[in-house]
Amino acid sequence: MPKEQQIRPIGLVLAAGLIALEGLFVGFLAAQLGLSVVNGNSRSLVSSVALFALVAGAAIWVIFIAINLWRGRRWARSAGFFWQLVQLAIATGSFGGQFGSQAIGWALVMPSVAVMIALLSKKVVAATMRSGEPTSEDEVSRD
Repeated sequence: MPKEQQIRPIGLVLAAGLIALEGLFVGFLAAQLGLSVVNGNSRSLVSSVALFALVAGAAIWVIFIAINLWRGRRWARSAGFFWQLVQLAIATGSFGGQFGSQAIGWALVMPSVAVMIALLSKKVVAATMRSGEPTSEDEVSRD
């Protein structure tokens, strides 16, 4: 069976799917920030544009991670794990403080922990251990 047709472990499907959803949500937040800049609803134009660029870049990066995790790239596993740590840091701040929200905190913690467990499972590690780059043997077997 060619490598492209191998069945992906359920943990890999879960992790890639949740990371893709996270990336789409961050993209939604970036779109809202962009609209507020265009509509003039911001107090500081420079800060709003910088925040929009940062959030839009994060959305693109997270979606790129999800795509490459789906493809079984080794580096995407560590990048996805790092993104979950970033979300856990944000969730920690969401549990306390003046504008703290338990709902936001738990909404960030639960998928992050699920993705981290999935990324560390033996089947996902094994599925992503190959380099992901086509070798000369792969090219020959396609003929």
